[in-house]
Amino acid sequence: MLPRLRRFLHVVAAEALHYSEALRLRRWFRRKLLRKDEVCVLGLHRVLTKPERERSNSLDGMIILEDTYLALLAHLRRRFHVISLDALLGGDVQRAASSKPPCVITFDDGWVDTYSHALPGLQKFGLPAVIFLATGAIESRGGFWVEKMKKAWRTPRERERVQSVVGECPDACARADMSLEDVVDWLKRMPSRRRNAILELMLPVERTPDDEEEVDTMLSWEQAREISEAGVEIGAHTVNHPLLTYEDKAAVECELKLSKQTLEAKLGKEVRAFAYPNGDWNESVREQVAESGYRCAFTTYPAWYAQGESPYTISRILLHEGNITTQDGRFSPAMLELTLAGWA
Repeated sequence: MLPRLRRFLHVVAAEALHYSEALRLRRWFRRKLLRKDEVCVLGLHRVLTKPERERSNSLDGMIILEDTYLALLAHLRRRFHVISLDALLGGDVQRAASSKPPCVITFDDGWVDTYSHALPGLQKFGLPAVIFLATGAIESRGGFWVEKMKKAWRTPRERERVQSVVGECPDACARADMSLEDVVDWLKRMPSRRRNAILELMLPVERTPDDEEEVDTMLSWEQAREISEAGVEIGAHTVNHPLLTYEDKAAVECELKLSKQTLEAKLGKEVRAFAYPNGDWNESVREQVAESGYRCAFTTYPAWYAQGESPYTISRILLHEGNITTQDGRFSPAMLELTLAGWA
């Protein structure tokens, strides 16, 4: 089926379910009759203007346009009870006078647009949030290795080099039709030491971008402090953003403890929350998170978090432009509801 037709049918189905009240009835049934005490935890990455999106090398699944974001926040304030991390940890997720479903807003990584676009939106609507920072990336430009990979992929000569390196790796399952997303997913799922060695062969050596217009820029420590002082909860997202399930125990311990210690030293506040890079965790990693002094940790498993489940594997639904808008780019409550129901 052609992508545009599939997208059209997807939106039509979402609107049919939304305007029939089927999804809201399902949620009411789970909360009132099945006594499901659930919280909707949302995960976002980047909030960009249209010109910024054109210049960014972040993958589409990480981006929400600023207009979409503001419409989303307005909808959340109207239809949900947006709560703080304190309320989530304390179990105080539902105001007695409100029948709105509780919701937590989170952001990952620590991009500069979290400060320039996301924070003003939160302040405009008076909503709390949690922001998870990868401390090793603070004050850097050019993004993570994924952004650098996408930048190289856009140039035919550099793309050929990437494909050639992939073809020489016996475990890569290289195909002629491998997409950028295929290569990125393969590189994610290995120890960071091996990935860094492969990236040295794949990517051209270039100096750190110093262009004032560089979009793929991370927060400065000063901006992080301003966000914290504005009342937004700051959590840890490791130092170097590795997938922890592919690292040895000593490396995991270093990533967990050093990121927490650095944030607490720089911000002067206790860091209570952690977000697993890519949402990946196992029992060993979860135990190390708890032992490192965090009170909770967030995955990217797309479901509502049920009160009483482990606070170290809190489910989180990732949002991006593609799963909350119509085919013409407008924010769609229907598409949001479909995504939150896990049917998107």
